[in-house]
Amino acid sequence: MPPRLLRPARAAFLCACAAILTPALVACSSSDGASAGTPSAASSKTSTNDNSAAPNLTMPVSRFAVAQADLGIDFIVDIPATLQLTAADYAKAPVFASPQEGETLLKQWGYQGGYETGYTPEGREKAVLQGGFYSKIETHLFADQDGAKKAFDRFSSYLKATPGNQPQTAEPVGNQHVAFQRIEGKVPTSSVNSVYHYYLFRRGNLVSVVFTYGADGFMKIDTAREMAYMVDQKALGKATAVEPTPTSNYTPAATPKK
Repeated sequence: MPPRLLRPARAAFLCACAAILTPALVACSSSDGASAGTPSAASSKTSTNDNSAAPNLTMPVSRFAVAQADLGIDFIVDIPATLQLTAADYAKAPVFASPQEGETLLKQWGYQGGYETGYTPEGREKAVLQGGFYSKIETHLFADQDGAKKAFDRFSSYLKATPGNQPQTAEPVGNQHVAFQRIEGKVPTSSVNSVYHYYLFRRGNLVSVVFTYGADGFMKIDTAREMAYMVDQKALGKATAVEPTPTSNYTPAATPKK
């Protein structure tokens, strides 16, 4: 089975088929082969990282996520997969041995809430073969830096232990970071290898992971890293952090139905 992000996948997003798995937006390829697959808004930013700043951020965590405005007009939001996450929601993620373990650990870590969103290329697999890519971004907030560190360690260990994931050397973002690549399967209707990248980082009490799917030869870890950098700039107050307008399926944390 293709790799998944930390939260369970809904559909065949990772296969880049017609059904999109997780929050996704569309990114068409650049006319410049050297930058194909990299959001223009991201590539225009400096890559300088301050690894010492550790702010104690507050909810809503959705305001730190990558927004459509950050990426440009070539990206389209995957509305059905744009969700606010509670501890009960995220406890079901494969990073935990069971939902019970997940809820216990998230409570211990002081989980405040999470948000996921993503983007998918307008031409889907056709766009992927031209340098476009699918992406998913998760952002999670914890009560303090200690809880975020423990979550980062658990998430990092999970990604490292996932068969096929290979550690990557990437420019740093935040106080801690890890990056992985996985090559598996082919882009539909082609003989081109599919490549997956994960970039996980922590900034203060925030933990975020960016996932990208594209065609081998176009995609590098740099794209996921630049999207992570967008999140980090908002967390540091160096970029405007605006709570997104709720989508049709977006519902705030609510009391579970009896």
